[in-house]
Amino acid sequence: MTSQTDFHGHELRGASFSDAQLDDADFGGADLRGADFTRASLIGADFTHARLGVGKVTGAVLLAAALFVSVVAGLVTGYFVTAMRERVTSSEWQDVLGGWLLLAIVIAFLLVLVVRGVDAALRVFFLVALFAIAIDILVLFLVGDLGMRRVERGVSVIGLLFLFGPAAVAGILGRLVGGIFGQSAIAVVAIAGGIAAGRVNGGIAAIVVSVLLVSIAKRALANDQRDRVLRRLAHRIITNRGTRFGGADLRRADFTGTALSQCDMSEADLTDAVWDNGKGPVIVQAE
Repeated sequence: MTSQTDFHGHELRGASFSDAQLDDADFGGADLRGADFTRASLIGADFTHARLGVGKVTGAVLLAAALFVSVVAGLVTGYFVTAMRERVTSSEWQDVLGGWLLLAIVIAFLLVLVVRGVDAALRVFFLVALFAIAIDILVLFLVGDLGMRRVERGVSVIGLLFLFGPAAVAGILGRLVGGIFGQSAIAVVAIAGGIAAGRVNGGIAAIVVSVLLVSIAKRALANDQRDRVLRRLAHRIITNRGTRFGGADLRRADFTGTALSQCDMSEADLTDAVWDNGKGPVIVQAE
């Protein structure tokens, strides 16, 4: 507990004010990155132009992780597109059938992703994938074409198929985490994933997928309800090391000149609190 109320301009990175009584306290211009205000009473507190969110090192680590996730997703997407193209252009009708089945699965996944969001897209993806794989194996069995070489080739394609859905979601998450640091960050993360896809001959299709995933990430940042699971997951990753106001009483608090996107505001009372338009919490209420 503390009775001090004047923290204007102070260096308070990682400081703990958990359960403190800090009504009308002045934190204007203070560095509060990583500070803990869990369950604190901050009625009427002044946070104008304070520095909130994660520290530079944590931010760099998270952005590097986002780049890594996006690159891996790009590689998987590129390899998948290449494998699918090889099957569609094969001289053997069994491979062509399998290739078109794979294409149908991906199109179904992407369409549902755009229209309904990630949860529905993954459910549809795995159900349709299992159905298509069953048909592919059945066809090969009926025509007696289950040689070891073909089985090994089919297993690799099936592996890529089941990696594609999670990889696409991981790519969105990576770009979403990058995007919370700003639009330039989401562009860098997206470009990294696109380059990775291009390096493994993903072609135009991989670029289209990459652009689509960027659009989904931006949609999630815009609080679209279809992507609330992604948004909440990305927000949880960020706020675990950001400024924490969980359960705090922030009635009439002034956050003018600050950005709350990297802060944990779960169960906080924000009645009559003030912040700049477009810089409020990513998640205000828990589900």
